[in-house]
Amino acid sequence: MFDLGSIFKIGDLISDVTGIKQRTVKQIKFFRYDKGNLGIAFYDNQTIHGEYWLNNIPVPPEYETIFENSGFNLKVKYDITLLGIQPFLCDKKVLETPAIQKRLLTAIFEAIK
Repeated sequence: MFDLGSIFKIGDLISDVTGIKQRTVKQIKFFRYDKGNLGIAFYDNQTIHGEYWLNNIPVPPEYETIFENSGFNLKVKYDITLLGIQPFLCDKKVLETPAIQKRLLTAIFEAIK
């Protein structure tokens, strides 16, 4: 018999279902917006749903060459620790903050140089 309680604690289950769970950025994915510019999607991959998309941030054009020479691929999810960044608590509003976006972009693109 499948025992959901053995995999998830009941508090985790309730907070995931109700949407009140505090999310942790654990993965990123590089992608292209419809207009062709580069973006990064941020995910929490440890939820009852398998993953939870937090938000996207656009990547300024000056980072294009670094990405193209990095060996990283579009549409592949990468563990954030691969970039030397520890998982961190986050929500959509935090990722919309320009100062946070700038710090994340700097850290990510320094790591993939």
